[in-house]
Amino acid sequence: MSPQPTGPPLQALVAPPAEDPPPPVDTVPPNTSIGSWPPSTTTSTNASFGFSSSERGTTFQCSLDSGPLAGCTAPKSYSSLGVGAHIFSVKATDAAGNTDPSPATREWTVVEPQPPVECTTNLLPGANVAEAISSAAGGAMICLEGNYGPISISGVHKSPPVTIRSSPNGRALVDGISLTDPSGLRFMALDITGGTTITPSGTNIQFIDNDITGVAGIYLFGDYRIGGQISDVLIEGNSIHDIDYSGIQETGYGYGIEGVGDVRNMTIRENTIKSPASDYIQSASPTDWVVDRNTFLGPSLLGGHEDHQDLWQIFGGGENISFTNNVARNTETQESLLFQEGAFSSVTIENNLFDHDSRGYTCQLYQSTGMVFRNNTVVGSHWGCLFRDFESSPPGSDYEVDHNVFAATEASVDISEEGRASDWGTYDYNVSSDSSAEGLHSVRNWSPSWLDTTNYVPLGLVFSAGYRP
Repeated sequence: MSPQPTGPPLQALVAPPAEDPPPPVDTVPPNTSIGSWPPSTTTSTNASFGFSSSERGTTFQCSLDSGPLAGCTAPKSYSSLGVGAHIFSVKATDAAGNTDPSPATREWTVVEPQPPVECTTNLLPGANVAEAISSAAGGAMICLEGNYGPISISGVHKSPPVTIRSSPNGRALVDGISLTDPSGLRFMALDITGGTTITPSGTNIQFIDNDITGVAGIYLFGDYRIGGQISDVLIEGNSIHDIDYSGIQETGYGYGIEGVGDVRNMTIRENTIKSPASDYIQSASPTDWVVDRNTFLGPSLLGGHEDHQDLWQIFGGGENISFTNNVARNTETQESLLFQEGAFSSVTIENNLFDHDSRGYTCQLYQSTGMVFRNNTVVGSHWGCLFRDFESSPPGSDYEVDHNVFAATEASVDISEEGRASDWGTYDYNVSSDSSAEGLHSVRNWSPSWLDTTNYVPLGLVFSAGYRP
């Protein structure tokens, strides 16, 4: 037998194991979110903030009142703060050294403690409230306790404003308020049914911390036909809910807040508006309207009413319109923001969350000279946002549509422009779960990933985008 050939040892024929490829370099900055904070207005000189990051293993830097950033951990607390406005900022840095380019911020104001309620006049149930208001001196405080019929007054002008409020001993129920040509009135901490109206003019009117329900919310008509104008109205901290009616829809019926005619310098702030039968807010040709930090909730009470329901419908154009820091959840509207058919200018829609809001479009926005649409999150509507072109109106200009997140629209149409609208400014740094987001830096066909499904803070993006609480 021939000898078998010999060769190198067996192990010499086995290729050495391949080295593992280096791990990918992390270049994505984390998103920073503030989860707890003081009220926007408080008498407390102490403040505490909870915050988190979209990544694990991050460190944080905090700043108070634009001071230098310094390392911090959650919760971060402050004490002995002065009376006035304050701002807190925090940003995260991940283990790879990537830092959030846009710190999360929260503003609040410390105010002097209010003295105990000192009623100038105490009215018993059934008293003539209108007469008491008419005869009150400026700065008076009229306290109500019990149930009262409708308050109807005309031509009452007070300076400083007269306050009509519930007694410290218990809430007062008022069956509707009708104001004709008023000024200098503040309605506070009342339970109001039957609707509230202001017409044909009025100024310096406030509705604060009221519970409003019934067939109508707050209706304002500045009758421009006779030179009437309503201005300087504050609607703050109210619960406006279950606004429904039966039979024929009369003026104001079904609306949370309706301001038509010449109504300007309106501030609608920190209210909860829930379950109207018509629009949550409606306005015609508004000037200087601020809608900020409100919560809009369903379910819709539109039902079988022959009406069209939107979150905020504006018709006839408008100028200096601001919709900021609001949350809409499960509102079931036909549209959320319908700004239509007119000449708009200086429109700002920023840092809002639209959470399964609309059975139609979250927004249909007609042309404006100057529009900022930024840091909004739209999730779970039927369609997303359409920037519209009304051909018979002049073109829009100076659009800034950026850093928004559109996800999980039922019809898979997240963001779109009609006609000339695509040429009216910049559409970039947006995120869509379909292919519709335009711009070199936009993210398309994004698979939604959230820090939570309450505030819908997005995870895994290469730039900061969307709503931040």
